[in-house]
Amino acid sequence: RLASRGYACVDDFLERDTADAMRRELERLADARDANETGRGGGRKYLRPNRTKFGDEHLFGKPNIYECDMHDDGTLAETKRDAAYATIWEFFRATERGMADAFRRVIPEIALRDGPDSRTVKLQVNEGRGACFPWHYDNPGAPSNRALTCILYLNPDWKPGDGGELRLQPFCGVAATIQPKHNRLAIFFSDRTLHRVTPSTAAKRYAVTVWLDGDFVDPRTGASTNASELNLNAREALSDIAKTAKELARGNAQRALSRAVYADEYEASLVECMGNARGADEMLQAHYEHCRSVKKNHALKTLVDALRDYRREVEASAAEVEL
Repeated sequence: RLASRGYACVDDFLERDTADAMRRELERLADARDANETGRGGGRKYLRPNRTKFGDEHLFGKPNIYECDMHDDGTLAETKRDAAYATIWEFFRATERGMADAFRRVIPEIALRDGPDSRTVKLQVNEGRGACFPWHYDNPGAPSNRALTCILYLNPDWKPGDGGELRLQPFCGVAATIQPKHNRLAIFFSDRTLHRVTPSTAAKRYAVTVWLDGDFVDPRTGASTNASELNLNAREALSDIAKTAKELARGNAQRALSRAVYADEYEASLVECMGNARGADEMLQAHYEHCRSVKKNHALKTLVDALRDYRREVEASAAEVEL
């Protein structure tokens, strides 16, 4: 399924006792407080409010989402020696080679990097109250090298209606919704899978995300394959829009068009995620400006309009996938 659709789910990914232990340890990390720090993050000792780089200069946060990079020794160093967090750190060490090796066996052609710096592991808690993420790619282009996103959900009490589902939107394809069930691993390509997290109403939603880096280099030319650049002849692209859409879906050049092809969905998710929080206006204005720039190019606008019509035909002809 990963090779054919671009995403997959693995239920019962860990031994149940291991998954349960990781959940308890994540709760302990999230609840830990520092008596000397009462500012940003409400005095949290380990997890901090989400901060996402937007554009070249700004860092904005998603409300009610707290997280920590496991590579951040300045924050988590003392937990490495604490038996109360032994399972989380065992999982961290196992991801250094184990995950990449497993994916190479399943998809031999995938070019994943080796070594301790070839993956990133993030711990996250979503505290509900509508907390969510807007549509985005985990690898929007260089300098990111993320190739695969692997999200381990640790939510034994999650039930339909709690929200916090992962929504995946294959380019001009059929959308999929993945429920954040306990001990479920969701996997998708970081550079070519548009996705978001729906508003969460559960008390808390826990996840551990592992990003595996890839070698985005054309072996024939040595050129980067991680640039969101279109090399299309507009007339040829429009002559067979279904073929064009499928070709774009297989690569990361789609990133140059998705914001315009899914313009309404992008806008709605930004409003839903950010509300009146700091950065909301900047994000919306940047989205509007991007869409305006596309419309100024007649050939590009014609292509986007055709892709929008095609995606609606696809969506009307097939039911969404629910996992």
